[in-house]
Amino acid sequence: MLFKQLIGEFLGTYILSFIGCSSVAIAVLFEIFSSIVPIALIWGTGVTLAIYATKKYSNAHLNPAVSFGFYINNEINLKKLLSYWFAQLVGGIFAGLGVYLFFIKEIKNFELINNIIPNNVSGARTASIFGEFFPNPGYIDKIHNLSELSACVYECIGTFILMTSILWFTKIKKTRKISPILIGLTVVILIIWIAPFTQCGINPARDFGPRLVAYYLHWGSGAFPSGQISFLTVYIISPLTGAFISTLLFQKLLKLFG
Repeated sequence: MLFKQLIGEFLGTYILSFIGCSSVAIAVLFEIFSSIVPIALIWGTGVTLAIYATKKYSNAHLNPAVSFGFYINNEINLKKLLSYWFAQLVGGIFAGLGVYLFFIKEIKNFELINNIIPNNVSGARTASIFGEFFPNPGYIDKIHNLSELSACVYECIGTFILMTSILWFTKIKKTRKISPILIGLTVVILIIWIAPFTQCGINPARDFGPRLVAYYLHWGSGAFPSGQISFLTVYIISPLTGAFISTLLFQKLLKLFG
């Protein structure tokens, strides 16, 4: 039973990460999108498809922060939480590897034309296809500086909203059947709002898995944002914190109105 669930978590995380990262690759390399909206819609579609494709295999968390929220809500135990985290991370890694193999030729050509050195600060422009950076390299002209604390707040609030939407959409009978679509739409809205600042990670596996691929295969230290552990504080700890706060609030509201 657990093995089947882990396959679902792996496949779902792979699907949403591959579709989403590919949309970022197209935006960066071919510059065909005039705004963040098409990328957000593709990400949201990827999330929706991933949930529909795997919900019969697992609970379709597809996100370590979401799994952590359900752990806090006593819906999964510690063993399943850690197992889900592992499957989700591996899904993110394989998605990153797929995107790398599919786009690496175009990436290298783009870097050559634009004088981008992968393992330094300029490498963020193409490394952002895999892992997130703050501020978003595509908006660096508009957002010149964004502190690590501000980035943490964006990721925490974004994941708080995502976790809240998942908890309520999956519990209310009227929205349960279409919850994958509603969750996908929530992701679309969050990306439109937050992506210009932090690229809107709100999923540690989707960020860290592809980032590891970028680090080992091409970008080296250029795969990580400025700050020694900012990738950890902004894109891993902050989403987990957002999911934690969301679940505690959900539990209190259920006690008050349930």
